[in-house]
Amino acid sequence: MSHGVLDPRGPATLAGARAVVTGAARGIGSRIAVELALAGAHVTVLDARDPAETVAEITEAGGSAAGLVVDVTDRTAAASAMAEAAGPGRRLDALVTCAAIYGETMRLDEVSESEVDAVLGVNVKGTLWCIGGALPFLRGHNARVVCIGSVAGKVGGVLAGPHYVASKGAVHAVVKWLAKTEARNGIVANAVAPGVVDTDMIVGKGYSDDYNPLGRLARPEEIARVAAFLASPAASYMTGAVVDVNGGYAMG
Repeated sequence: MSHGVLDPRGPATLAGARAVVTGAARGIGSRIAVELALAGAHVTVLDARDPAETVAEITEAGGSAAGLVVDVTDRTAAASAMAEAAGPGRRLDALVTCAAIYGETMRLDEVSESEVDAVLGVNVKGTLWCIGGALPFLRGHNARVVCIGSVAGKVGGVLAGPHYVASKGAVHAVVKWLAKTEARNGIVANAVAPGVVDTDMIVGKGYSDDYNPLGRLARPEEIARVAAFLASPAASYMTGAVVDVNGGYAMG
């Protein structure tokens, strides 16, 4: 479903940049891809599903995008996708890792090993493989990495299973590791920790509209705008941060 045309008055903070967004066929990832295109980037949209709808929304509105169907848990496939996204210039300016799954089980004594493996596989291994594949193309020119974590990875939560909480806590830790190890290579790395966002990932999970001080769920574009800021040169002196965007559910 289209969320409107790209606004030509938007700040061209990423004009000429090459960006990759994983998990961008729908939900938060799709909105991030649109925001980066709005800012002037050529965006490669990655997802295990066909990301054609996101690509079409961007290109029909005058932006630049390409789509790739990629299983991010496949290390070789993730690396190949990053090389293709880097293009002939072998350069990436921004990587946003948003590919994630939630898991259906909330209790540790009920969760299956296969579900734990699936959640950790996409959320943790997928993040690692995409970052690792992108690093050769990010180094040396003030590039940005943004990983989508979760408030659950910071404070836990009864409406998220232990495997999901663990996976998002790991994403935050990876960001801090990356910020320290790649700073001298010109890369800054940050995470966004959303609260509950109104996407199909959380439908039927029991969330109410009054769980936080703002009294509503977040809209995907509200998370996307923060991610787009972190993926832009405007956030050049931020690194290793986990930015809360949760409507006041958790503070500090």
